[in-house]
Amino acid sequence: MPWTLRVPLLADESLSSWLTRAALRQGCDPLALTGAIWPGWRVWTRDVDRDIPPTRLRPLVKESGIPAPEFQQAALRGDCERINGHPLPEHGTWPWLLALGARNRARHGGQQCCPLCLDQDAAPYFRRAWRLSWHVGCPLHGVLLTDACPACQAPIEPHRLVAEDQHLSQCSRCRFDWRNIACTPLASDTLRFQQHADEVLQANPIFLGDKGVSTTEWFAASSFLLGVVRRASRYPASALAHTLRSLGIPVTDSLLPVTGLPFELLPVSERSALLTAVQRVLDIGLDEVFEAFRRNEVMATALHDPRIPPPGVIRSMMTNGSTHQKNPRSSLPLGHQPKSERAVRAAWARLKRRMKTETS
Repeated sequence: MPWTLRVPLLADESLSSWLTRAALRQGCDPLALTGAIWPGWRVWTRDVDRDIPPTRLRPLVKESGIPAPEFQQAALRGDCERINGHPLPEHGTWPWLLALGARNRARHGGQQCCPLCLDQDAAPYFRRAWRLSWHVGCPLHGVLLTDACPACQAPIEPHRLVAEDQHLSQCSRCRFDWRNIACTPLASDTLRFQQHADEVLQANPIFLGDKGVSTTEWFAASSFLLGVVRRASRYPASALAHTLRSLGIPVTDSLLPVTGLPFELLPVSERSALLTAVQRVLDIGLDEVFEAFRRNEVMATALHDPRIPPPGVIRSMMTNGSTHQKNPRSSLPLGHQPKSERAVRAAWARLKRRMKTETS
């Protein structure tokens, strides 16, 4: 029998947000609600925003009264598979989707929000778009998104709220209300990349410079450019870094995430800085940037890991003489060597990130 208190899906609402709101509306904890819908299925140990398996949809449709196509449209799998150009596995990190870093019901991260949007909502809720890794700011309010509680630094975990909390705009650990925080202005270059990526996800045809490309090719090229910026920041004295700086593209230590984690696991401030640099590359144009690489004798192996081939649209520029080709040098193992300061700092930062997670 459907619930007496109906809870409709709101515009661009994520599945985890809706499940949490539905639970609070019924006067119970999210864990209790999902346990009643799916006895024996630990839904909060997975990333439910990706999708709800078809076999699990029937009881949810029966209880909520919402048609299955609405839940399927709210899931992120379709957009992520359009970006990547192939079916995605059930487990593991999906490119361009923020990773939750789940351990039981606890999270390392993966959720972010705009406090000003939550403040304006009649019923605060989380948007699907906030789970996409290139979303770092709110275009409506022009501010950087928040990805941790400013009061206790805990990850955003609305699914761990309890019935007494009543709304989603608060920390599940310290109960601080995020609608009261001061926000950081969003850089214009970062916003332009975000808006362009949103258009690429929906539009056809798509151009990268003067070349027509698919959605998958555009995102693959952008991912490649993120890697180039990160490599240049790691080696600030290299020809690659010198070339980017000469073009007015920022290359500093602040663009090199201390943790060395994939883009989908980085905090919003680090993703914002990287996207600003990539937008500068796109503004200049790939042809001009690769011509500058050629003039400064930047090796192709300086741009990417030789074991991972670049996307086709980039590979064509590299093989057309824009960069020097060089076989990677093999070297004998050096045995046990002291780790560099950077490696130690990265390991320490990753450990602190894990320590933020509470065990269930």
